[in-house]
Amino acid sequence: MDSSEDPSYPTQLEFGSAFRSAFHEFFGDEKELQYELYDIKSEGSGPKAKWATFTIRNPLGGRAIVFRFDPDSGSFYAMLKVQVIPGEEDWSLDSFFQKSGFAEIDSEDVQKAAGEWVFHSLARHYLGTIFRYCPRILEPDYKLEP
Repeated sequence: MDSSEDPSYPTQLEFGSAFRSAFHEFFGDEKELQYELYDIKSEGSGPKAKWATFTIRNPLGGRAIVFRFDPDSGSFYAMLKVQVIPGEEDWSLDSFFQKSGFAEIDSEDVQKAAGEWVFHSLARHYLGTIFRYCPRILEPDYKLEP
């Protein structure tokens, strides 16, 4: 099936575009920060085949922020992935923000208030919170435990 026949393809484009533009709005040029920004366009079948995924990665720091949206269920996940030996840890950004006092709302609250601008609202919520409270979250020396 080519992308023009896939009904989730516009969702993936809109999702990635929203997070990319919000990142540039708050942080500027990713190359200056030595971060990588990329969308993952899932292929094949299975439970994650249609998910739209956007990742901000610090390859030198071994950390990545991953945003995932399932267009079928409307499920959204925001997580920080930290490489540790022998694997990686996944931190829920909603839990981390709330525990640290950075935000009282989570992705469900943002989605309820967003209307048709759901992806831009999610991107501005997460990247705005990071920009304001923990801009070095992708750096290896940023402490996640209080």
